[in-house]
Amino acid sequence: MKDKTEMFNYSPSEFAFGFESCKRCYYDKKVNSIELKVPFPGIFSKFDSLQKNFYHGKSSKTLTDNLEEGEIVGDFNKMLRSEVLYDLKDRPFTMSGKIDAYIKHKDSFTIVDFKTTKINESKIDAYATQLQSYALMMEKPKEGSLKLTPIKRLGIFCFEPSNISRAESNNCNIHMDTQWYDIPRDDKDLIGYITKIQDVLYSKETPESGSSCGICNFRKVMK
Repeated sequence: MKDKTEMFNYSPSEFAFGFESCKRCYYDKKVNSIELKVPFPGIFSKFDSLQKNFYHGKSSKTLTDNLEEGEIVGDFNKMLRSEVLYDLKDRPFTMSGKIDAYIKHKDSFTIVDFKTTKINESKIDAYATQLQSYALMMEKPKEGSLKLTPIKRLGIFCFEPSNISRAESNNCNIHMDTQWYDIPRDDKDLIGYITKIQDVLYSKETPESGSSCGICNFRKVMK
């Protein structure tokens, strides 16, 4: 079991599909170092690489006309790490992760996250903490980590396969619809959210199993 006197480190991508999916499994991962690791489909890594390489060096206007002119940087692959941060109860934590891309404007920066999926407006909030976390840890980086400031905009750029226009024996042309979604920057809300997470992790009581969690239901059957 993890010594709770140690601070927790968070990955921006783990909030929406970690803590929100099942608090019991998330607790086991962070506190007890117990985690079921599911292989990430390689096709998504391929799409991610293609997207970064294609948009690197291009104008921000290729994403949406609503962005200020700037240059997209999609080749920064180093791990980003924050300085020691504090929640609303003065408990320390850190964050680390990798971004897909950022945009260099004349006097500011925009953080971009690529998603190969269709996102409804109702799902945007699920991804907000991820983009907000990137912004916070890049404005308050650990010494030696990339610092960008000020970060004034955050956005998700979605790719959704729409049709195939040509197919031959060994290749085809797949077309994708794209959509830009602005994500609001709210550091206070993010810190409040992390405080809620730390309340669970620092609690003496283990969270109840999630009723819709397959892992938790399997655990019950095996008892």
